[in-house]
Amino acid sequence: MIRRSKHLLVVLTAASAVVASIDCFGWLGWQSVSGTLAVNSEAGALRLNTTTGVYFPSFIERSRRLSVRDLGTASREVVTVALGRLGSRQLFWFGANAVGFTNLALQSLLRDQSDEALGYLGQGLSRDPTSPHLHRLRALVLAAHGDLDGALQDLAIAEALAPGYRSPRMELTAENERWVRLQGLRLRRSYYPRQGTRIALDLARELKRDGDEVAAHKVLAEFRDHPEIRLELANWAVQNGDYLGALTILAEITDRRGYPRNVRSRAWSQAAVARELAGDPEGASRAAEAALDLDPRSPAPYITLAGLAQNRGDAEAALAHLRKAWGMAPADIGLLLQIAAVAERAEKPADALLALGRAVELQPESPQIIARLVALQLRNGRYTEAAVTLSGALDRFPTDPELLRLAERLRRDVGIR
Repeated sequence: MIRRSKHLLVVLTAASAVVASIDCFGWLGWQSVSGTLAVNSEAGALRLNTTTGVYFPSFIERSRRLSVRDLGTASREVVTVALGRLGSRQLFWFGANAVGFTNLALQSLLRDQSDEALGYLGQGLSRDPTSPHLHRLRALVLAAHGDLDGALQDLAIAEALAPGYRSPRMELTAENERWVRLQGLRLRRSYYPRQGTRIALDLARELKRDGDEVAAHKVLAEFRDHPEIRLELANWAVQNGDYLGALTILAEITDRRGYPRNVRSRAWSQAAVARELAGDPEGASRAAEAALDLDPRSPAPYITLAGLAQNRGDAEAALAHLRKAWGMAPADIGLLLQIAAVAERAEKPADALLALGRAVELQPESPQIIARLVALQLRNGRYTEAAVTLSGALDRFPTDPELLRLAERLRRDVGIR
């Protein structure tokens, strides 16, 4: 019995050594190919076509991270062979994964065999129906086939799964883009059932933004008792000038102590705005103070108090309230932009420059915010700072019309001086 156990241990040890060796060969092979691809995509793609690494599961496991972009500028013929060889081995070793079908679909597209590509994409989606990339890729192929309805449906599913995901890109008319956006929101609830209220709110806002307020209200009807929905409906009522209606909705929150304090505080903040617009400044102040008492760590009451101060023409008091709000929401871009605007009115350019500079740091890919910062720098005679800000911005956004206009203004202003 002991001898048999020792024999089994020897066999297991030998088997482990073999597995480790195979994994090592696969790892070394992948490191060699990926290293070559990083330096020379054509040479790397050729290595994929000839390497024996594809026969090792550890090589194929690591190859699943490879994308077409990694093949770079390699010739179409070489990439076509590489994708086919890699895809077939990926199916052999990891048939339950969609990556093999994806690569074979891409190979078919490079061969102008779109029908075959659609078949592979369908099989890939049967393995991974929640892949936004595969849905968008199939949408491109369907559109090329003339099936625009099918393409839009796939794009809507991708939007439902991953809002804002745009790979691969597909050009759409404004009308079709709107349909995809709205249909994506409608479908999203089936993928994320626990986010029903949040998704309904997003859909309703989109519908209202497009001018269909009746449909927006229908979407929210199911969630009418949720406090977030009541706050939104009250906000819409204020926008429509129905201040009494807004206050009636908000009272359903402010008068119920069962709601969280921060929710009641937000309701009181909105009530302050409604009362101010209804011509009741004293009631607005009382509502704002009630919001502050309930949740002194929330920025909402301070933003409301700032708005009331602005209505009185007291920009300095408004700025003081906004500074407090900023301390509680340091990454709120909208708040930073509001601080900059109020600080200018209060003749506090340093505060305005600080707020806009922080906004640019938080959102560096927004040429609109950068342009606001540059314009403020120019208005305050900070030409060197404006030149530095513009130089970096134009490197990233060389065709932005507002940045180009400001660059011309800077050239004129410096020339005049």
